[in-house]
Amino acid sequence: MLDSVFERSSDALLQVLQLSLDECISFDHTYICTDHMLPALASEYGGVASQALATMKVDEDAVRKELENQVKGKTESELPFSGRPDLSAGRPSVTLPVTSLNSNNSSSGQGSIADSRKAYGMSDLMVQALHRAYEYSLFFGLQYINPEHLLLGIMDASESTAVKIIEELGGNVDFLRRQILQLMSKALNNEENPGLKPAIVSGLRELIDKHYRAVSTLQALSVRSRYALSSLPPRSEIVHMVCVGYFPDFILNQIAFRRYLLEETLAQLYLRVGGLDKELNATIISSAAQTLRAEVRSSIEFMLSNEYRLFNQMLDDAEHDLIGSVVEDLWWAQGEEIALNALFSDALDDYSRDNMLNLQERRLEITQRLAKLRSRLDETIRHCFVKRSVSA
Repeated sequence: MLDSVFERSSDALLQVLQLSLDECISFDHTYICTDHMLPALASEYGGVASQALATMKVDEDAVRKELENQVKGKTESELPFSGRPDLSAGRPSVTLPVTSLNSNNSSSGQGSIADSRKAYGMSDLMVQALHRAYEYSLFFGLQYINPEHLLLGIMDASESTAVKIIEELGGNVDFLRRQILQLMSKALNNEENPGLKPAIVSGLRELIDKHYRAVSTLQALSVRSRYALSSLPPRSEIVHMVCVGYFPDFILNQIAFRRYLLEETLAQLYLRVGGLDKELNATIISSAAQTLRAEVRSSIEFMLSNEYRLFNQMLDDAEHDLIGSVVEDLWWAQGEEIALNALFSDALDDYSRDNMLNLQERRLEITQRLAKLRSRLDETIRHCFVKRSVSA
């Protein structure tokens, strides 16, 4: 089930998984939960995830102390994985791959993935977070999963113990998401960043192929067992479901990430040549919004014509305008949020309480507006795709 996750995992993420197993063993637990993962993400191997957590004073020592206070002597904090059981172990189990860095932990006496004879599983929320991390790597157009993708996946599970610990340590999940995007924009270079269209198209294709293989495997099992299945969706319907289910997520993450990338580019330009004329700065941002809108349209048209092959069911100009208007609104709202966060950080440095309260109110307003725009994008894209259902 998690093969696609481990195949794409970076060395850093595999090391984080190894450390989380060590945490699990140290508490004498039998499966890994999200709280075991948090100290590993806050460690030196966490990379961007560790840096983002550190901006809120959530470091490895603070996390481990809080974890010991909450978990020591208690059973696991989350329910075990409810998927395919490992009958030999008597409980749901997920096998972790051996990393090349196991030797770094062998001296700890805690037992590594390589030499542990006991089967260790994962909590249901942990498995969900890993699958979500895989999806985040696709949303950003990357060929590997990093620790920051896993942290984003864990934060999507708001009921996870790791999120509760972050909040109890004074962290803010929404702020943490922004910090991750900002740090990712600084860490990635142009060679590692495909354009919006290649990222969306390649990501959707991988998801389509993944689900199609699953259906094909089930079909083969049906034939071999002589157990007739009433119906399985053809590839065309799988394409349709994947696009309806994932297109909004791809666009939302790409808009946010590319807005941060542009801000980082402008900041680097400022350091090299000094301040830009306000009109020129506005022109650059506006031009980027138009380019983004065109790329979204091109991505949708490509999927309709090359995957669906339903040329007579392409979106019309009015529908593209509906989607495009939401894309631009999200782009500008995202920019406003970035600016407000910068002002808020400055107010924190200046200890300007009155200004902080005013900025906090504005930040809440923009957060609510972004949430409404995200819902609007999801509804618009679903409406445009669902009425072109291949089964109609």
